[in-house]
Amino acid sequence: MDDIADYPDFKGFLDPTAEGAKVERKGDETFLVTLRGEEGGQILLRRVDGKIELLEADNVLDREARFAARACAGACTAEQHALVAQAIVRLVNNYSSAQGPDHGNLACLWAVRHIVHDVLEFWITRSDGTASFYPDLVSCFGAGRPEAEVAAGGIVISPTSGSRIGHIGLLGAGHGDTRLIYSNSSAAAQWKQNHTIATWRARYRDVKGLPVYFFPLPQYGA
Repeated sequence: MDDIADYPDFKGFLDPTAEGAKVERKGDETFLVTLRGEEGGQILLRRVDGKIELLEADNVLDREARFAARACAGACTAEQHALVAQAIVRLVNNYSSAQGPDHGNLACLWAVRHIVHDVLEFWITRSDGTASFYPDLVSCFGAGRPEAEVAAGGIVISPTSGSRIGHIGLLGAGHGDTRLIYSNSSAAAQWKQNHTIATWRARYRDVKGLPVYFFPLPQYGA
């Protein structure tokens, strides 16, 4: 891989919070840029007639089959949310995402879906990209819910848009700006209590210009 400094014409496509990046050639004029920082991400760029264009971006460029063929059965129960809420507190600094995509750098959704699976014994998604998972949540619930209506253990998501890399976490107890959020730290490859509602909105809405959505945990039929 090459250092991003060797590609100055890529700078305008980098996420504003990226702390570093490596470039891998995927063809004569196609490049995969892997971003590093508190949340990692990938962008796929192409040079055409001397100009750079964005082809795709996400926390991880995955094209795995999604759950489109499975019927959403609605939200998980209050008891199921409570079990997940207990687990996300217990796992702080005790759950490594190093086995996830790019050794944890691209593992925000990977960590969420594996933790929920370990607790509830079913998958809420097989995707590892927020831009892939968000439409599934909309298909299941129609729209995001007010934050105060989503139980602890539920989802907060700012899906990737353009070259702005999104993130996903799970909600803790409480409501409003001080409510805790738990998510993967790409930099540490560890599950952390690393946001509140206020800091999440400050980073993803105010700095990156991404929307912030709240959803209960989905479950699917057989």
